[in-house]
Amino acid sequence: MNTTPGIELSAVEARVLGSLMEKAKTTPDIYPLTLNSLLLACNQKSSRDPVTDYDESEVEDALDLLREKHLAMRVDMAGSRTPKFRENVTGTWELAREEYALLTTLLLRGPQTPGQLRQRSERLFPFAELAQVTEWLQRMQAREEELHALVQSLGRLTGTKEIRYAHTLCPFSEPVADGNPAHTEGDRPGSVLQPGKSRVDTLEENLRDLKERVEHLEDLLNELTS
Repeated sequence: MNTTPGIELSAVEARVLGSLMEKAKTTPDIYPLTLNSLLLACNQKSSRDPVTDYDESEVEDALDLLREKHLAMRVDMAGSRTPKFRENVTGTWELAREEYALLTTLLLRGPQTPGQLRQRSERLFPFAELAQVTEWLQRMQAREEELHALVQSLGRLTGTKEIRYAHTLCPFSEPVADGNPAHTEGDRPGSVLQPGKSRVDTLEENLRDLKERVEHLEDLLNELTS
């Protein structure tokens, strides 16, 4: 898959950038983040796919590379000897709030359907309708200004009816499936029984989403007490 011209991130850079972008919106009271808080954010068990176990040196190296690309900044706070870090995406690229939310979610959780993105990005931007998510994904795919195309349609996986999308900042090795990227089906996971899914599949997905919410609260508590 072609990445955005001039921008290519490693997996750890994408995780660090996505974590900084996420925490800027979800935990503004403790933002910018210390290196330790950022490490916890990268490796948290909720809202991450895959779950990782990066060490401090890996995160620090990724931060240095992101700073060279003007996508992250070090912030020295008055009265604090511990440096903190923040995203600089909003200073480098002109992103709408919708684009920011979808790109963050894709950076943290990999390829997803519009229905998954609507549910998972809710804390970053509350999309009113599934069609709104699809419309913004298509805009991001056809984006002409900097940062050019932000997402790519991967089509449908065999046996499924929903199109998945991935961000374009990392090389992506999974084969692109056949499918029409101009239309997608489904709704917020858990709200209704989605096409192509059994009731058991839907209940299992609801349970996973509930577990992720509980784990997110645990991770947030760890950040506040770290």
